[in-house]
Amino acid sequence: MPRIRLILEDDHSQQIEQTFALTGDLDSLDGIDEAVEQFRLNALPDLEKALLVQAQERTLQEKKTVPGA
Repeated sequence: MPRIRLILEDDHSQQIEQTFALTGDLDSLDGIDEAVEQFRLNALPDLEKALLVQAQERTLQEKKTVPGA
């Protein structure tokens, strides 16, 4: 069963890694399209969440270092 490994690495080389199995009929174009669509629906919300958390942490750090913020 094919898998997709997704690695998100920040500026400090910290990594978040997730592996997603492609399931279904991978012998037809429709099956491959469906498997990729399921990957997208499963992976992208987690990726977006991780990126938003990192952005929020950076913003909080920046506010701590700015006088009067």
